[in-house]
Amino acid sequence: MQILVDEGMPVQILDPLRINRGHRFDHISELRWKGRLDRTLFRDAGARGYDAILTLDVNQLSDADEWRALRRSGLHHISLQQGRTVRGVKGLARVMASVVVAMPYVLEDLEEADGQRIVELSLLSGTRRHELFDPTRDRNRYP
Repeated sequence: MQILVDEGMPVQILDPLRINRGHRFDHISELRWKGRLDRTLFRDAGARGYDAILTLDVNQLSDADEWRALRRSGLHHISLQQGRTVRGVKGLARVMASVVVAMPYVLEDLEEADGQRIVELSLLSGTRRHELFDPTRDRNRYP
């Protein structure tokens, strides 16, 4: 499967996504397609053989003209709604982790799909995912 990664998605996500063997991920910046209108982008991506677009722009689906262009392209639409809480290094990490962890499952589902699909990814929560221990104080755990 060939996936076009939209310009809003951080380019740093490419290397982790490319561990999905047998699939190709290209960022819009690599193709020099930055700034293209979504309708044109969908048409060109479909014509170039892409199967899906990965984006942070969930508003693409709320515009009727863009939705029709997406439908005509046949592209699967994979999006992550990031919200207002995603900023800075922690936000970048949450976006990247959310996409990377979901992608093997998404690819599997899309390979089995018998037509165009819309995929909405969930953003990982911004809570801490670790515990700190002081080995000098926790003698039961670290003798």
